[in-house]
Amino acid sequence: MSADKPSTALTSRQQVAVVVLAAALVGAVLAPSVYAATNEPSDTVAVVEIEGPVNTALADDVESELADIRANESVGAVVLKLDTPGGAPVASERMYKAVQRTSDDMTVIASVQSISASGGYYAMAPADEIYVLPTSTVGSIGLNAPAPRASSTALGPSGPDKAGSNPTQAWAEQQTLADTFINAMMAERSDEFEMPREEVAKADTYLGTEAVQNGFADEIGSLNEAIHAAATEEELGEYTVDTRETGQEFGIPFLVRTDTGIVAIHANDPGYADVKPMPSTYVYTPAVPHVDTIERFSETDVRTGGAASTERGTPGNETARLSGGVGA
Repeated sequence: MSADKPSTALTSRQQVAVVVLAAALVGAVLAPSVYAATNEPSDTVAVVEIEGPVNTALADDVESELADIRANESVGAVVLKLDTPGGAPVASERMYKAVQRTSDDMTVIASVQSISASGGYYAMAPADEIYVLPTSTVGSIGLNAPAPRASSTALGPSGPDKAGSNPTQAWAEQQTLADTFINAMMAERSDEFEMPREEVAKADTYLGTEAVQNGFADEIGSLNEAIHAAATEEELGEYTVDTRETGQEFGIPFLVRTDTGIVAIHANDPGYADVKPMPSTYVYTPAVPHVDTIERFSETDVRTGGAASTERGTPGNETARLSGGVGA
C-alpha cells in the first residue's frame, strides 16, 4: 500500500500540470483572436450633409464625396442629411445622378431635417428609403419659372437664334425641364406614390406625416434612426459614422426672391455682376426669402435664411450691400 502512495501523489501532480498546460495552450490560441477582433477596422456609415440652396458648388462637393465613398471599401452605407429648398436644375440633376449611382453600390437612405423640396427632392429620390420628421417638408415636384417674354433678335450677320428669344420656344424649354423632373420622380417612386402623375405634377408640398401616407416619404424617423436602418440593411454590426460636409460656407450663392423672380448672389460683397437672375429653378419658392430691393443683409440673415434686412447692419456683420432693384 505504502509503495502505491507516491505513485498516486505523482499522478495528481501530473493531472494539475496537464490542466495548467491545457489552460496555457487555450490562452495562447484564443488571445490573438480576441486581440485581432478588437483591432479590426469598423464598418462605416457615411453621412453626407446636403444643406442650403442647390447650386454648382454644392453639386461639385456632393459628386466628389459620393465618388470617394464608392471607392472606399470601409464604407458600407450612406445617409443623406438634407435641409434644402432646392435650386438650379442642372445642379439638382447632377446630384440626382450621383445619388442614383451610389444607391446601385450600397444602401442609401435620405434623412430630411426641416425641408427637402423641389431640387432637393429630385436629388434624394434615388435613395432606397426617405426618412422624415413629422414636421419636415417634402415635395414641390416641378419647375419654377416666369412666363416667357419675346425679345428682338440680333441684327446683322449673326444667326437669328444667336440672340433674342420667342415665347413659343421658351415655353417648350420650360416644359422640357418640368417633364424631365416629373418623369424622373415617376421612374423612382411611381410604386410608392399614392396618386397619379397629374397630382404629382401639381408640385404640392407635404409635411412628414402626410408624406409617409401618400408615398412621398417612407418612414418617420430621426437622423440616428436613419443611420441605424442603413447599417442594419447592410448587416454592418458594429459601425462608425463618418460625417461629410458639402457646399460653400454659409450657403453662398444665396438665393433671394424679388417681385420679378429669384436671383442668386455670388459674392459676399456683390456688385451688380454678382447678382444674377435665375430664369428657371427647381426651388420651393416660399422657402426663399423675399425682398423688394436688395440693399444689404447681415451674416445672420444668410445663415438662417431669414428675410434680408433693409436697415443698416451692425458694423463688421455686413456680408452684402446693393442699392437699387435687382432681377428686373
